[in-house]
Amino acid sequence: LEVSLTLHHTYGVPVIPGSALKGLASRFAATRFQGEAWRRNLVQTGRGPIRGEAQRALFGDLEAQGLVVFFDALPLPGYRIRPDLMNPHHPGYYTGPTDPPADWDEPVPVPFLSVEGTFLIALGLAPGVPKEAGRPWLDLAWEVLAQALREEGVGAKTTSGYGRLALREAKGETPSTGPSPALQEVLARIRGTSYAQAPRVLPGLAPRILALPEGERGQALEAIRAKKLHEHPDLKGARRKSPELDQLLKELGA
Repeated sequence: LEVSLTLHHTYGVPVIPGSALKGLASRFAATRFQGEAWRRNLVQTGRGPIRGEAQRALFGDLEAQGLVVFFDALPLPGYRIRPDLMNPHHPGYYTGPTDPPADWDEPVPVPFLSVEGTFLIALGLAPGVPKEAGRPWLDLAWEVLAQALREEGVGAKTTSGYGRLALREAKGETPSTGPSPALQEVLARIRGTSYAQAPRVLPGLAPRILALPEGERGQALEAIRAKKLHEHPDLKGARRKSPELDQLLKELGA
């Protein structure tokens, strides 16, 4: 066979390398998204390619890893390896612009293999990335990758229609929506507040916490309880001036 097929070095099955998925998503974002944040200059310099802020955060560069890990995609049971064929009819025209295509040209059949099936694609946060802070970037990576696979495809011969993939949730998995941006901001503020700062921070934070949906409000309350911020004695005087703080402390059992 004259055209190679990428096989997993251990299992021997067709594989889509994680580096290919990551490169596809990065290039798609750089060419389709507007703004300097997604810019990617592939001209090599002494420090490697120049990337915008979003490109560096999501995909990394030579100085730091990206926030998201792209794992190798392996086929699920039931995939098929099929014989396929390229058949250029005018090799002289394709290799030399001086030869016009003609009816008497001889085709040159080139056999190769193609893969048909379902691949398991997985993304994850890089080690050390907080789940709350990294979840929006993970969701964004899925959106970029889904568009790139649907519109451009991955692997060889994508200009001929090969490599197109449509993402769907894995069977038995429940999609994780993650915390809302409002909850993320509240949790970050709580985690950055010391016990001594509680009387100054909680009165202003109380309205934002009470405005959260019930489930997310519970997460914020648990974060406060974990740091025991609601137990500060100076909050007793502050709650008389703030109905929102009084309500928040009541929900905290204080």
